[in-house]
Amino acid sequence: MIQLENISKRYPGGHDALKAVTFNVKPEEMVFVTGHSGAGKSTLFKLITLIERPTRGLLQVNNKNCNKLSNWRIPYFRRDIGIIFQDHKLLLDRTVFDNVALPLVVSGLNHREIQRRVRASLDKVGLLNKEKLYPLTLSGGEQQRVGIARAVVNKPPLILADEPTGNLDEKLSDEIMDLFYDFHVHGVTVMIATHDLRQLKRLQKRVIQLAEGQLVYDSENDDEYNAQ
Repeated sequence: MIQLENISKRYPGGHDALKAVTFNVKPEEMVFVTGHSGAGKSTLFKLITLIERPTRGLLQVNNKNCNKLSNWRIPYFRRDIGIIFQDHKLLLDRTVFDNVALPLVVSGLNHREIQRRVRASLDKVGLLNKEKLYPLTLSGGEQQRVGIARAVVNKPPLILADEPTGNLDEKLSDEIMDLFYDFHVHGVTVMIATHDLRQLKRLQKRVIQLAEGQLVYDSENDDEYNAQ
């Protein structure tokens, strides 16, 4: 599903955000990416979604060689990735329904199919009764759920979530993480960047740790962790 071989990213000015990072994520796997602020987590996600390009190394996502993918194909490439942001990035002047429908409208689906998929997605995150409301009338946890519904409305095989529970209390964090776990159980590959060590212990899934742009720990290679 995701393959990185000696991936490095150097920004103008000489800052190395990632340094020779190598790991694979298998289809239907759930993986947590952790590390201090500035460790390279956000850069990693930007590379996987082709917001940024690697400076060196091989990157493959969904069986596509990202090194060779032309810029005009990137929008099509991203249709197979559901992206969830910590700050939601919702359109405040659009209803919940319209926010979730946006990827389908861009894809050119007909009105009936858009209605069916949006309502199924909202039902999945428990917000079917809020489709006519605007984001600012929702709680932080509900706004995050709208972001998740929008990310999965296209039924992508891969979900990336960047600090999805960073501003939520423990109860809401558990609810959001349980949603991701449910997607994983139903065959979606899920990668989550998080500082929430409690969730790592609670869900006991693979953990990849970055520090100063380098891969310093992968629980896949930790027999003791995997024996728990």
